[in-house]
Amino acid sequence: MASTRPARLAEGPAPPPGARGDLPPVAALDRRAPRRAADVLVEMLSAAGVDVIFGLPGGAISPVHDALIDSPIQVVTTKHESGAMFAAAGYAQTTGRIGVAVVTSGPGVLNAMTGLASAWCDGLPVLVLVGEVARAAQGKGVLQDGSAHGLNIVAMARHITKLAAEVPDVKQLPVLVRRAIATALSGRRGPVLLTLPMDVTTAAISPPQIGGEMSLRVEVPPAMLDEIVGVLLGASRPLILAGSGLRGGDAAARLRRVAARLHCPVATTPKAKGVFPEDDPLSLGVLGLGGHPSALGYLEGGIDVLVAIGTSLGDLSTDSFSPLLQPSRALVHVDIDARQLGKSYAPTHAVVSSAAEFLRDVEARLPASIRPRVHGRGGVTRHALAPSASEALIAPQDALAEIQELLPPDTIYTVDAGEHFLFATHYLKVVAPDGYLVMTGLGSMGQSIGAAIGAQLAHRRRSVAAIVGDGCFAMNAFEVATAAQEQLPIRVFVFNDQRLGMVEKGHAKLYGRKLECPTGPMDVCALAAGLGAATALVDRPGQLRRAAPLISGHPGPVVVDVRIDPEVRLPKKDRFGAFAHKP
Repeated sequence: MASTRPARLAEGPAPPPGARGDLPPVAALDRRAPRRAADVLVEMLSAAGVDVIFGLPGGAISPVHDALIDSPIQVVTTKHESGAMFAAAGYAQTTGRIGVAVVTSGPGVLNAMTGLASAWCDGLPVLVLVGEVARAAQGKGVLQDGSAHGLNIVAMARHITKLAAEVPDVKQLPVLVRRAIATALSGRRGPVLLTLPMDVTTAAISPPQIGGEMSLRVEVPPAMLDEIVGVLLGASRPLILAGSGLRGGDAAARLRRVAARLHCPVATTPKAKGVFPEDDPLSLGVLGLGGHPSALGYLEGGIDVLVAIGTSLGDLSTDSFSPLLQPSRALVHVDIDARQLGKSYAPTHAVVSSAAEFLRDVEARLPASIRPRVHGRGGVTRHALAPSASEALIAPQDALAEIQELLPPDTIYTVDAGEHFLFATHYLKVVAPDGYLVMTGLGSMGQSIGAAIGAQLAHRRRSVAAIVGDGCFAMNAFEVATAAQEQLPIRVFVFNDQRLGMVEKGHAKLYGRKLECPTGPMDVCALAAGLGAATALVDRPGQLRRAAPLISGHPGPVVVDVRIDPEVRLPKKDRFGAFAHKP
């Protein structure tokens, strides 16, 4: 039975100091008598603006969970550590603030590794706190010893974090926590991990006064900025390619103003869908996997100047390293992470800067009046696919159109990895900078339901919908129970073709024969109902509209089994074949 308790949709109080990513204010910490380090840790998180934590309890992390009982921080107990990681990542991705996951030693942290790697690949600020066995027990064969004498969790995590460390002594805990938060939120953002031996979190400490901050200041040489603006003003066929580095702050608003002043068309990468509104006349839509003919068609007409902002120019965002993205005159590549510059294309101008600061400097240099350019037909064009020929199935594009009819315009869509990702990227019409959340850096299956939980907790008054394939649903379906437990009204649309469709299609293209990858028998509705969700089954056009009262009015999670036609296919490039032609 679905939960009948009312959903907690009211916005909370104004964010406390630090909620926008600041370090914990010194004055916010209680410095009375010495007290348990776990309590000091939780106070520091609260002072840094953390209002929700995701995770699972366990023996080694129990001091932190005990301290959270007395804290205003909401604790969301997920059903698996990967769900906690994706929820924390979704929270971070949609707010720009730090997401926090708390897991125990051994299997707990190992279960979190995929989500940790995903946050690393996508540059998401996530703090992972890991319980650890007491220092005196390390190396003695104790169960779930993750120290350097056991599993060596810190060494494992160093490859996929900005900082991974064990807190070696209680005196170092306040400084290391502050350092971890600052590291996650600075430069190119990313995850950090601290392991907490149980004797450290239970020891007594008087928090020290911590003063002093070091900030990252970006300064692009004025002469270089003048040259870039001059190149843009003299371009006849320019293009701005906007990446996910434009999410957060005022970067997206600055992009819209700069594009309008320059009369310059804008395409986005798949992960950045929505940072430039797709109803803007200058929008070409998405370039890359699941992208639009309008973006590719503009490139095929030739470009003389390309400004790529906040993107690594990887294969998913460049239509598999298309040579069309090498302009005839200038390629300006802007990224806060210098390691991304020049990896796949040779820039004429390599700019290490945040997207917002670069656009601010460009905007300040633009003349008051700029002669409009004529670039041909503008606007986003999409493939016009035929509906399903089956009477018992629905085409993916038709299902997406009905979903968008039912949900508010500011809905946040979290999209998983698979064939449904292509259709969602192509056919959803997104105008809000935070309206489309995908984690394509690692491309892990099973991410979208956890991400939807994180996004809903961050934006309680907005609608949040997960678009997930049946294969992905099978991997993390039990987080639907987390949504029911927390009374979160997320909507989960399972695009069900009863197979791992992207794998089957890719295998047939590569090897010329079919690989059977069934996901059934799986009764999506029965499974979801058992997890506390309301459910509906849709297998033909029009049925989603008839489910409108349930989708719009149910106070808890709703899972819709959408039986899609696997024979309806979106044209796409052969990624593997294209790799041989990397510029």
